[in-house]
Amino acid sequence: MRLLWIGAFVLAVASLASLISGGHSGALAQQSWLEVSSIIPEAKLDELQQATPLYTALIINSVPQPFRDKLGHKGWSAVELITLRALVLTHLAPTVLLPLLIGLLEGWWARANQKSLIKIHSPMRFSLALTGLGLIPVLALLWVTAPMAIPTIVPVLVVSVFAIFSTRNFIVHAPTQF
Repeated sequence: MRLLWIGAFVLAVASLASLISGGHSGALAQQSWLEVSSIIPEAKLDELQQATPLYTALIINSVPQPFRDKLGHKGWSAVELITLRALVLTHLAPTVLLPLLIGLLEGWWARANQKSLIKIHSPMRFSLALTGLGLIPVLALLWVTAPMAIPTIVPVLVVSVFAIFSTRNFIVHAPTQF
């Protein structure tokens, strides 16, 4: 399991490095704005357009001066893209909470309808459910740092599927006795 987390961290760092060194994050930001404009209402979109440069400047100014000089314009546009995607993700967070609730209710229903409580739970299934729940923020981070244009609906659907099945399995395969 530790190798999975190490691999996810390395993948996120590699995506971030590719995004900064690639130089095409400005075009990705324009594509992201176009995709987001079809999902988010106009009022929230205007708020995002005002907030993104402010948060980007705050993040860039928090980096020491020698690193700022090395990053230059490519780094600025990469941080702007990451900031935009992170703000969009915070706006879409309720869409992730609904599948978590669905998985929780379905898990409770399945657990209540078992003929008899299972005395020996499946540690492997419980562990996989915990891993699936832990992968939700990792998947979100990978979408935020992805060096390619990924439609916003894709991470929402993937995270929703992980949330429903992992939460259900977490409830159903939880140990009944310690």
